[in-house]
Amino acid sequence: MTVEGPPVQLPAGTTLARALRALGLRPRAGRLLAVDGRVLLPRANPGRVYLNGLPASPQAVLRDGDRIEAVDGRDEVEGTVRRVRALPGRRPGNPRFTLRTWRLREVRVVGRFSGALVSVRYVPIGHAARPPRVALTFDDGPWPGTTRTILGILRRMHVRATFFVVGSRAERAPALVRAMVRDGHAVGNHSWSHPMRPEFRRLPPARLRAELERTNGALARLGVEPALFRPPGGSVDGRVVATALQLGMRTVLWDVDPEDWAGGKSPAALAAAVLRQVRPGSIVLLHDGGGDGWTTVRALPTIVRGIRRMGLRLVPLR
Repeated sequence: MTVEGPPVQLPAGTTLARALRALGLRPRAGRLLAVDGRVLLPRANPGRVYLNGLPASPQAVLRDGDRIEAVDGRDEVEGTVRRVRALPGRRPGNPRFTLRTWRLREVRVVGRFSGALVSVRYVPIGHAARPPRVALTFDDGPWPGTTRTILGILRRMHVRATFFVVGSRAERAPALVRAMVRDGHAVGNHSWSHPMRPEFRRLPPARLRAELERTNGALARLGVEPALFRPPGGSVDGRVVATALQLGMRTVLWDVDPEDWAGGKSPAALAAAVLRQVRPGSIVLLHDGGGDGWTTVRALPTIVRGIRRMGLRLVPLR
């Protein structure tokens, strides 16, 4: 008789069950896994034993030349189901591009058995309410020179804004994060290391989650519990939104992008690019680091005055 390898001698009349016990041969059971990797059933697929290539009864009596093969059970991941519900009241979108609010339909994809969240999207229903407000947001800081100067301008002009900070930079400049909070600005999560290659939404799930969790941890040590997340480069999909939501954060993008990070504009041209695009409810993307931050600094007073001349109020995101 051959057992997955060289021939083995067994007494005459040995049954398949007795041979398996004598040889310590037992297929490994396959598990049923949740969509988030947790084990739901450790022995969901017990595996199979074949006698001469065919399923056989444990009581089958072995004959000379028989071949036994044990095949491990495969791990399987649970399926998913879609759950749809209408949310009460009016809410901002998620991801949020503007300050407008909508009636929303939530579409969640979850594990069939575990209920673990895989992805989520929000579908607007009807018309949006367009508030007479605008949010200035600053990404990629804090940076000692530009961020400190921007905070000073906002303080003098009585403006509250939103800063999406990179966790590794926040850890190196804690005083600037505390100054943001002290001045009444909102502070959001912009990942730990600002990965761009591969783009953020293509990161492995564990790495993507770690980018958010590590930044949340750094901000928590500074007394900040972020409720907002902005993915690097605006790279977003339902999985990114779901991961942020699991960590207590809504995802925020923008509808006004003057590309201040790219450089090549004068302060006047940069301010004009912002003011051309601004509408009631706009979220403006600017940068206090990672590019030509000083052009943004010099353009900021003109941007603030121009938005106010439109009759719009500048507010932080909440």
